[in-house]
Amino acid sequence: MMSRPRVAFVDLIFSWPPNGGADADVYHVANGLQDHGFETRLFVVHEEGSQERGVVRGELPFPVTVLPFTRDELRPETLCKRLREAVDAWAPDVVFMTHWFALKPHAVLALAHHRLAARFFAHELTCARNALRFKDGATCPKDFLRTPEFCRQCAANSLAPEIRSGKWRTWVSDYVAAKAWRPEHHRLTLDALAACKAVIVYNRTLKSELDPFHDNVLVVPGGAVFPEPPVTGRWPLSEGAKKVILMAGRADDPLKGLSVLLEAGRRLAETRDDFEIWATHFDVTDTATPWYRPLGWLTHEETLDLYNRADIAVVPSVWHEPFGLTAVEAMVAAAPVVASRSGGLADIVRDGETGLLVPPGDARALAEALARLLDDAALRGRMGQAGWLRAHGEYDWCQVLQKHYLPLLERLCT
Repeated sequence: MMSRPRVAFVDLIFSWPPNGGADADVYHVANGLQDHGFETRLFVVHEEGSQERGVVRGELPFPVTVLPFTRDELRPETLCKRLREAVDAWAPDVVFMTHWFALKPHAVLALAHHRLAARFFAHELTCARNALRFKDGATCPKDFLRTPEFCRQCAANSLAPEIRSGKWRTWVSDYVAAKAWRPEHHRLTLDALAACKAVIVYNRTLKSELDPFHDNVLVVPGGAVFPEPPVTGRWPLSEGAKKVILMAGRADDPLKGLSVLLEAGRRLAETRDDFEIWATHFDVTDTATPWYRPLGWLTHEETLDLYNRADIAVVPSVWHEPFGLTAVEAMVAAAPVVASRSGGLADIVRDGETGLLVPPGDARALAEALARLLDDAALRGRMGQAGWLRAHGEYDWCQVLQKHYLPLLERLCT
């Protein structure tokens, strides 16, 4: 491999402190590659007045070039010209196109003279409406790559009220700037995919959806930070203490399945009173349910500490989670995981070994799985330990870099 190869990360949405998992993913990969001897630099776009796009507070451990734009300037022609000038001036050996929405195809084609790898964090390639691919309470069977006319119309109808309001979130801002309602946006997306040397996704389902459109789709998981010193055991329960079932993450988001978990809790409470459900939910006024404890807003560090106090971690998502960081973080803390059998969760949790998988949205199956673990302390211990070993071997950031990014860069740089 070349000495000190340069790796650029080009991102239209990155912010720090992170607004979500994609920001943390970019941070850890860029920082980790720098530790492995690469020269890394993040190129990030900042939109004036936005708290979602390109807000970087404090120092990062790798160089960052922030390109400021007004909303009016954030158009394909201006954006691509300035990005191309900035990236070309640094002369990277490889460019990772990371977190973007509808403007991503324009930027990819503007930088297509570089060796490109495109990272997709959710369903932004297959859902023109909001990257969730979830509609009317279920995973949408349509996708933009295969049914572009249907998806263009769906997006136009769904986004019209927000567009008319003038109060745009990042997704709508990009949609308008890219004029993604036009038929040619589909061809542009396919051309951008073809311009990439590699396309990176989080799970096998996403890979299978993209395989017909690219011959080098790679499944690369996200990672987690392991505590120092490592977890060596669970907090002991005092005699008579109730077992804790923890739902961490954005429990206020309906897609995360809190309503399903609470229905499972009601089913459990009909026959037992040896448990509590804790959820990182903002509504701390719900005191009518004795077995439910909403915890309000917590820092990430406080949430990680909670895993050490949980007997069971639950991830009851009703949509296809692209990854499932909360499941990995629970495994880092040696907690057994009950999760929905969908998306990245089905890749992370080994059913019957590190936890239990249940059909999404099935409160009865979820209650049965939770009851099985509540009844068997030895099983909880075995699954928690197996989960810790799996997390350490597959999802420690050092392992993610060693197993996935370094071999990819070896191929791209030669």
